Amino acid sequence: MEKNADFEKIIKAMDEQKSDLVELCLQLGNTPSHHARERRLGEAVVQWLAAADIKGGLQFITAESVNAVATLPGAGDGKSLIWNAHMDTGPEPGPDATEDEKKLETAWVDGDMLFGKGMINDKAQLCAFMLAMRAIKQCGIKLKGDLTLTAVAFETGDPSVGAQQGVNFPGEGFGTKWVVDRGVVADYALVGETSGFGIVRAECGAAWIKVRIKGREVYTPRLERGKSVQENPNAFVKAAHAIMAIEEWAVDYERRETIEFPGGTIIPKAQIVEVRGGEKISRPNPFCDIFIDVRTVPSKNPNAIKQEIAATIKRLNLECEVSLFQYSRGFIAQHAEPLIAAVTMAHRYIFGAEPPAPPSAETSMWRDLNVFNEVGIPSVCYGPPRQREPLSGAGNPAMKIADLIDATKVYALTAMKLCGIQEGP
Repeated sequence: MEKNADFEKIIKAMDEQKSDLVELCLQLGNTPSHHARERRLGEAVVQWLAAADIKGGLQFITAESVNAVATLPGAGDGKSLIWNAHMDTGPEPGPDATEDEKKLETAWVDGDMLFGKGMINDKAQLCAFMLAMRAIKQCGIKLKGDLTLTAVAFETGDPSVGAQQGVNFPGEGFGTKWVVDRGVVADYALVGETSGFGIVRAECGAAWIKVRIKGREVYTPRLERGKSVQENPNAFVKAAHAIMAIEEWAVDYERRETIEFPGGTIIPKAQIVEVRGGEKISRPNPFCDIFIDVRTVPSKNPNAIKQEIAATIKRLNLECEVSLFQYSRGFIAQHAEPLIAAVTMAHRYIFGAEPPAPPSAETSMWRDLNVFNEVGIPSVCYGPPRQREPLSGAGNPAMKIADLIDATKVYALTAMKLCGIQEGP
């Protein structure tokens, strides 16, 4: 590919600022920003950008939860672009957290690798956007279109169910919904998340289902089990059968709902994430609640899933209630071709090859690009791959520093290509 002087200027700046990127990752990675408490991190983002003469501010969702928004104003009539990454890192570990779990809440470097749960999801990509924005300004690159960075809250939000109610339990993507509803819009949006350097053009929806298995409260000395699970009054015994039936349904659901599309493969999965009874243990609880996280292909009707699960339990002849208590729709990006072309060009310029197909896990989850695509802002996701590490159950909260540097270059070149560069003074 023919060399571009402006691109080369940015690439040189990125290479020279590698230590700045690592330092920023450690600073933000070690700033706590658990779900619903992102304010300290938002303030740090705005302060860092202000030091680079990039104006930004905070959008308050609650007293402790914020979005941080900053813009490089365009100098002409180019296309506008949002860079989006989330600040929240999930719930704070409980009092029984292991030392490994506590360590994963921090950020550290070992050799050529970055580590930390929040670092990978999603502060490393946020830092890459921040450094790329600073480099564009410092190198004197005047974009034609506006470039806006949205560092958002509540991407990992817990759903509203039971005692978890109110603004602090909004489900996934609430921060990005908040930022868009308050007028931060653009022609396109690029979400920075891990993607194996593939371009993620679609994401699943998420349907959260509660199955309440009903039994009867029977004092243990007076228990009569009967001759079948249907006759047994114990809700937990009944639920054990329901759990196995739901698991069989989930295996079949994943197989038949998998779809191929031009951007890769979507494999929507489902699993039971929680089982609960009541608060008392002195007497058997008359019900058992089973909570299921079901990922859905774009356009899937969540009520159809609820009905399938209800039919699965009905075949066991068990009394139950099935409810859908949270739903977020999935999308395949429409009219995103200019953005995809810009990311492809930038990737090709940095790597000398075409972007790979993203891993199916990356196209089979819920991410903030769904929010943008829902409101008609074409959006895709792009970022570096995850690496293995031994501390977490997932085994992947690690990233090569070199990969993050390359992603930073791709982000900058994408903005330059899509927004356009203003020539002259």
